[in-house]
Amino acid sequence: MFNRAQGGVPVSVRAEPTSLLKLIAGEFALRVARLWPAPHEPFLAAPAERRHLLCLAFALGRDGGALARTILERRLPLAITAAVGGRATGLARAVGRMGDCAWSGEAYRQLLRLLADPKAAKVLRHAERIEQDVVEQLASLPPPMANAAQLALRLDRSQLELLAEAYQALCFQSGQVKADMIAARWSRFETPKALFAAVKADLCPEPAKPPRRGGLRLRPLSSKADFAQAARRYRNCLADQTPYAASGWSAYYEWTGEPGAIVEIGRDHIFGWRLEQARLADNRPVPFEVREEIVAELALMGVHVGRSGWELDRALSRFDGDWRPPSVEEVVAEAFGAE
Repeated sequence: MFNRAQGGVPVSVRAEPTSLLKLIAGEFALRVARLWPAPHEPFLAAPAERRHLLCLAFALGRDGGALARTILERRLPLAITAAVGGRATGLARAVGRMGDCAWSGEAYRQLLRLLADPKAAKVLRHAERIEQDVVEQLASLPPPMANAAQLALRLDRSQLELLAEAYQALCFQSGQVKADMIAARWSRFETPKALFAAVKADLCPEPAKPPRRGGLRLRPLSSKADFAQAARRYRNCLADQTPYAASGWSAYYEWTGEPGAIVEIGRDHIFGWRLEQARLADNRPVPFEVREEIVAELALMGVHVGRSGWELDRALSRFDGDWRPPSVEEVVAEAFGAE
């Protein structure tokens, strides 16, 4: 059955795979054809699980010719040992549910890696049918998310790549152990929208320590939880500002007087800290009488209200031209949301 000699027929002809073999054996068709010339009956007549094992052996760089008889004819445990060079827990069950056609070499290698992971192996063990795309999706997830099969199938390739990039960034930022703990929580989300909202929140560090303690009615927002709660109360995009707070370039305070407002101050190369903006809920402008109260309390905190150092520097460098900067009053009014 394994005699590859066909007297007088050129090797190039004997090794040419048929269309059917190309369909069934995929990227391994030529290697199979070199073992069994057309019509490739020993391979095509073998059970699908045995064909998968032989292709798996090829994917692992093993000598298919030397192992072919064992893989196709011996008991399944012996065939598996021959194919992978040792034991592979879960592979006996898996190869019986992988369909009729060969997978890619990389997908076979990914399957073995997933079967060695307890979380991923559990998902594959309970699957009625194991598809190559499922394995590829699972393999693309960060390792702590190996059990998130249903979520993985909702993500496209670019989303999976983005998720992997975020996980690597988290490892860089927090270390492997903490990153794995955080990423394990990501597998609980059911939709890409909820997943990426959580990833974004987890990746952003806590805000830097506020540069000023605050005042009687200006309370510093000093944690991501503070930002999230204030964003809900004021119905604005404050939660998206945490990267600026984390970098230390901006700090945020809540005006606890009536009506409440969110106040942002920013670093300034001349004034140290300067009022950037203040807004009521729904990003409405701050009434004039409340502006005066906020300005007075910012002054007590040593925060400048007026033209920025950059704007002042720009104005000084263009003093003899036709350009005229906006007045300080206009700058302050804009900071409080005036049209």
